[in-house]
Amino acid sequence: MKLAEKEVEQIVLNQLDKDIAGGQGLGVIKARIAYDQGIHLSRDTVSRVMHVHVLEGFERRAPGARKIPCVPVAAYAIHERWSGDGHDKLYSIGFPVYAIVDFGSGRILGAWVVPSNRLGHVIAYLFLCLVTSYNGKTCYSTIF
Repeated sequence: MKLAEKEVEQIVLNQLDKDIAGGQGLGVIKARIAYDQGIHLSRDTVSRVMHVHVLEGFERRAPGARKIPCVPVAAYAIHERWSGDGHDKLYSIGFPVYAIVDFGSGRILGAWVVPSNRLGHVIAYLFLCLVTSYNGKTCYSTIF
């Protein structure tokens, strides 16, 4: 069954409407049309429609288009912000380490050898233990 040009265009546009963030590329749109509707369109056809209607999507996904903004680290007050991180150097021999550092002073607030430094409940427990050790006076701090 041969579809008319307007029908093909509408099929692609309907699939593009489902992508609210506009992050899906040509291959994903083509695959979603095939999966959802059982209609197999050529890559060139989907590309042509997308270039007409959502050209900015191609520009946004182009290599080198995503720039991560760099901001200088501001001098924070003591206990205003904590930074936590897992250290995997010794993970392979059974000693995963998790540490929390005060961002303003650079002081190591705590370092622990734990069963796994990749589990959220372990990290949450260590954070709560640290807050408790400061008598809860640093509850406004956030862990990053």
